[in-house]
Parts: sequence; C-alpha cells; structure tokens
Amino acid sequence: MAYSIVTVFIAFLALMFSESPIYRSGVVVVIGVTILLLEILTLTPFIMKILGTKLFWPSKNAGGHKPNRYWGKASFIAVKHPIITVTLILLIIAPALIFHQEKLNFDTVGELGNQYPSSKAINLVAEHFGKGQSMPAEVVIENGKAMDNNASMAVIDNIAQRLEKIDGVGKVSSVTRPEGKKMEDFYIDKQMITVTDGLSQTQDGVDQINAGLKTAQEKLGSADFSKVNDMVDGTAKLENGMAALTTGLEKIQNGIGNGPDQPETLANGIATIEKNLSQMSSGISTLSANYGKMQAGYAEMGKNYQQAAQALLGVKSAIAQMQTLVAALGQSTPSVQRDRNYLALSQMTDRLSSSLKQITPEGINTLNSNYNETTAGFKTANANLSKMAGGLSQMADGLKKTETGLGQASDGIGKIVTNMNDVAKGLGQMKLGQQQLASGLSGFKQFGDKLSDVNRGLKQISDGLGKTNDYLAQLKTEKTFHIPKEALTNKDFKKALDTYMSDDRKVTKLTVVLSDDPYSNQALDTIDKINNTAAAGLKGTVLSKADSGTAGTSATTNDMNHILSRDLAKSTVIVTISVLLVLMLVIRSFWPPVFITASLVGAYYTAMFVINSIFLGMLGYEGISSFVPFFSFIIIVSLGVDYSIFLMMRYKEYPLLDPREAIILASRHTGGVIISAVIILGGTFATLMPSGMLLLAELAIAVITGLAVLCFILLPFFLPGMIALPEALEKIFSDKKKENLVLEKESSKR
Repeated sequence: MAYSIVTVFIAFLALMFSESPIYRSGVVVVIGVTILLLEILTLTPFIMKILGTKLFWPSKNAGGHKPNRYWGKASFIAVKHPIITVTLILLIIAPALIFHQEKLNFDTVGELGNQYPSSKAINLVAEHFGKGQSMPAEVVIENGKAMDNNASMAVIDNIAQRLEKIDGVGKVSSVTRPEGKKMEDFYIDKQMITVTDGLSQTQDGVDQINAGLKTAQEKLGSADFSKVNDMVDGTAKLENGMAALTTGLEKIQNGIGNGPDQPETLANGIATIEKNLSQMSSGISTLSANYGKMQAGYAEMGKNYQQAAQALLGVKSAIAQMQTLVAALGQSTPSVQRDRNYLALSQMTDRLSSSLKQITPEGINTLNSNYNETTAGFKTANANLSKMAGGLSQMADGLKKTETGLGQASDGIGKIVTNMNDVAKGLGQMKLGQQQLASGLSGFKQFGDKLSDVNRGLKQISDGLGKTNDYLAQLKTEKTFHIPKEALTNKDFKKALDTYMSDDRKVTKLTVVLSDDPYSNQALDTIDKINNTAAAGLKGTVLSKADSGTAGTSATTNDMNHILSRDLAKSTVIVTISVLLVLMLVIRSFWPPVFITASLVGAYYTAMFVINSIFLGMLGYEGISSFVPFFSFIIIVSLGVDYSIFLMMRYKEYPLLDPREAIILASRHTGGVIISAVIILGGTFATLMPSGMLLLAELAIAVITGLAVLCFILLPFFLPGMIALPEALEKIFSDKKKENLVLEKESSKR
C-alpha cells in the first residue's frame, strides 16, 4: 500500500513542472495522499485493532477475496500461448498508437451548450454577425513614447494592412481605420491627386497673373507723367498772376475812388489789369493743356495698378501655400528630399517669397490712399478752374462796364476783386493737390519697376510647378499613410484616438475580427501569423523598440494550446520515467517494470483512441476538451500502477515457483481486488457524465476506458504473456536448434 501511494505521490508531484497553473494545482493531491499514508499507518490499524471482525458489519464474513476465475483463466491462456496473446494484444493496441491524433478543443462556450445566459448571448452574436465578431482578437502595441503622430500612425496602418492580407482575417480596425476601412484621404496617392490638381490650377493662375502683370506693366509704361511738374509750375504762375491782378484791381478801385481829377491812377490800374490778364490767359492755357494730359495718364494708370496689386498679393499667397506643400511633401516622402527638381523648386519658392516680401497689404493701402488723395486733387482743381473761368468772365464784364462809366466800374471791380480772392484760394488748394499727385506718381514708378522682376519670378514658378507636377504624378500609386496636422487636432478624430489609444497615447490596439471560429485550429494558426506579422511590421521603424502581443479568446486559446501541449509531453515523460523507477525499486527487477509501464501507456492511448472515435468520429466535435488528455494520463497511470503493484507484490510472494506459475497464482488471487477497485472507481467517474459538462463526460469515459482495458486485457493477458514470452522464445529457439542438430545428424548419416 505504501508503494502504491508513493507512485501516486510521484505522479502528481510531477505536475509542479507544468507551466499551466491549472495543471500545477493538481499538486494538491500530493498533500491528500500524504495524509492518506499517515492515516493508513496510524488510524486504520488502530480501528482494526479495536473493532476486529466488527469492522465488516453487517457482514459476518471476514474472509478475503476468493480466487478470481477470469484473471486465473486469462493469465493461464497468456502463459500457455504468450506469443499469440502478445501478438493479438499488440494488433489491438497498435491502431490506437499509430492513428492517435491529439486534437484539443478549447471551446468552453460550446461545452456549456446553449442553456446558460452567457453562452446564449455569444451564440446569438455568432449566428447573426459571425463567431469572429463575438470574440475578436486585439493586437496591442506599447511604446516608450506617445504614438499620436504621423510617423507612428503610418507604422500602425502598415501593420493593419499586413494583418488584413492574412488568410483567416476578416476585418482589422485601428486608430487609422476606426470603422475597419481605409480613410482614403489619409494616403499619399489620394493626397497627390489633390496636390497635383492644385499645382496645375496654381500654374494656370500664375500664368494668368503673369499675363495680367505684363499688360499692367505696359499700361503703366505708356502713361505720361512727365508734365506733372510743369503743371505745378503753371499753377504757381497762375497763382502769382492772380495776386498781381487782385492788386491791380484794388489800385483801380482806389483810383476810381479818388475821383475823376486823378486820371493817372486809373490809367495805371487799367494798364496793369490788361498786362496781367494777358499773362493769366497764357498760364490758363498751359495749365489746361498739361492738366488734360495728366488726367488721361492718371486715369489709365488707375485702371491697371489696383488689379496688378491684388494679383501680386495673390501670387504671394500662392507661393506661401506652395512652400507649405513642398515642405509637407518632403516630410511625408523623405526620399524626395534628395531629388534635384525638388531642391530647385524649394529654393525657387524661397527666393520668390523673399522678393515679394515688400509687397504687403499695408503698402497697397498706402498706394490706394495716395491715389484717392490725387483723385480729390483733381476734383478740387476742376472746381477751381470752373470758378476761375467764371471769375474771368465777370472780370471782363466789369472792364466793359468800366469803359461805359467809371461810377459803375468801381462796383464791378469790387465784385471782381471778391471773385479773384476766391480764385486765388482755389489755385492754392489745386497746387497742394498737384504736389501730392507728383509724390504719389513717384510710388507708381517704383511699383512699375518691381513688376518686371515679379514677371521673371512668375515665369520661373510656372516652369517649376510644371516639373514638380510631373514628378508628383509618379507618387499617385504610393499607398503610404499620411495624416495632416489639422486632422490630428480634429475633435472627430480624437474619438478614434481615445478608442484605440491609451490616455498617454503610449499604448494602441488593433481589433482583428477572424473569419473562422475563434476556438478552431484555423483560428489558432491565424493567431501565430498575426503575432509574427505584428513583430515584423515594427522592425526597422520608429516603433522598433515597441512591444507587441495579441489578446483575446483565440490568442489565449492559442497560448494555452502551446502550454498544455508542452505540459502534456513533458509530464508524460517525467511521470513515465518516475513510475518506471519506482517499479524497479519495488519489484527489484528490470523487465516486469518495463512491461507494466508499457501496459499503462497502452491503456492511456487506447482510452484516447476510444474517446476520439466517439466524440470526433461519431459526434463530430472539433477536438477533445483541452484538459482531458492530461488528467486522463495522470489518473490512468497513477491508479494503474497501483493495481500493477498489487499484482507484482503477490507475484513476489512465490519466489520458489516457476515465473509462469507464480504469475498465474498472483493473477488469480489479486484479480478480484483489482476488478473491485476498477468497478468502484469507474462508478465514481460515471457519476460525472450526467453533469452536462462535456469536459467531465470525456474525462469519465477516458478514465473508465483506460482502467477497463488495463483491468480486463493488459494486466491479465499482456503482463503474464510478456513474463512468459522470454521462456517461450527461448524454447522455440532451443527446439529449432535441436531440430537443426537432428537434421545435421541425419544428413551426416546419409
């Protein structure tokens, strides 16, 4: 009994080497069997001593088990015909070993059925949206720095594109594609279409501006402003003549006022008037001619300079926008920064922007102010010329009246003097306006000189835009992700950032909807591809130091599959070797422990073959519940080795008998005990089947099958047959040798 408990102790102690916490939890059985051993060594003998035969109450039969006929006959047949027995058993067990397939199923929802709220909800989602939608996988990337920038998002989107191409992936959602679809406006190929169209329109606009500025330059060049200073001089002379005329008129008036006895005073005044009237008439003619030329040139200039000024401001704005586009192109496509055309275009836009720096809205406003003041001067001059013409007419009338009567002359001259004072004031205002006009026209001259430089720059811009457009047209097939800064700060895009990134923007996720059942083997293979693709997508990028992994039902299932498969393989080896060593220690022999160990392994694989045939072949399940193979192996081996020790310990009680006879007697006397133990344990496991849990049903069938095969086939037939096999083989070889000797003797006699 102690040896049996030791084997169970070792079998379950081996679970501490498992990676799975669930498997490691089986180590608790070690505590149980340790306490059981202490109880058997202490409490059980005490109770047996106290109660004696009453221990078996209400039965009064305290005798041991009777010899078991089945085991006795089975072992007798096996010992009598070991070769046939072993061969038949191997033919039965071999298919289980050869055709065994370890197909595990991690679908805990499927094992629950459709009778619980959680499984009902998942099944409803799976029915209407697909199982992949109900349990998607999530690729998580963690970086040391925030990833809410264009460079990092380009890497994330590239990974999303790679994941989407994997067979078994239905849809991928990320911060760059929140709804699982590409945002086409955030890709270079689409942006290049907009940029090239904009550059084409800009080039057309620059050509139109250039043509308009040429026309403006020609008009400004044809305008004649050379007589402006002559006009100012003529106005000054006219003003002086007016002053002298006024003085003469005042003298005439004074002369008239002195009476008719002083004719010299009157004559002198009339002579002065005639002389100044002649000068004034000449000055008015000159003023009128120059003023007409100036007004024509000024009107022609007014038609063109404002259009040219606004056109220049438009050119300046277009060049600024083009600088922004050129800079954005260099950032999104680093390789273009080494292109000769790109560098030439960048330098050209910088030079043109610098040359147009002086053309500002403030300067244009100043020019407009001068133009408006000049226009006001023209109006004033026109009004004063009208007044002056009227005054001269009145003066002529007054002189005529002077001829008819000196009495009336005094009144007429008084009116003339009054009108001449008004004319003199008008001439002063007109002279001030003409001076402002001359100052303003000098600004237009500088403006005209700048137009030629601007025209040459616009020609270079147009040529550069053409070359740039040709170059950018080659990038229309580039699928690189590029998000403008304006989009990053957009409140709608911020929702995507909050959904797919952590608050510090250092962790992001990509939601992957699988096209297969998340628990299927196809989905598990897809998870491996997803992990490899994500890791490869990060290498050599700005996120090369970031960590990545996949979460979700399929990812957890995939990891558990790897862990449990490793645990099963490792535990199988450890437990098998441990049991073999314990058996060698107990039996103090080599081959019987090997035969027993082979029986235990054969019982396990037969049990797996049976449940695979039932649940995979007949019922159509995808695989056996993930925990069944592991615990089935531990239970079958640990309990099976107990039964084997019972048999072998009785076998060792007959050291003087032939091994064949000893194993028959041992089998006959221990068979009943082992069968009783198997029936009791089988009944215990059978109670798990009505639970409705597929895991428990599979485990119960596996354990019952394994122990039944061990109890009714392997231990009563295979083990005795293997014990008798060496002697049988030796006898065959001996008989063969004797036969050969006989044949040799007969051949020698002949």
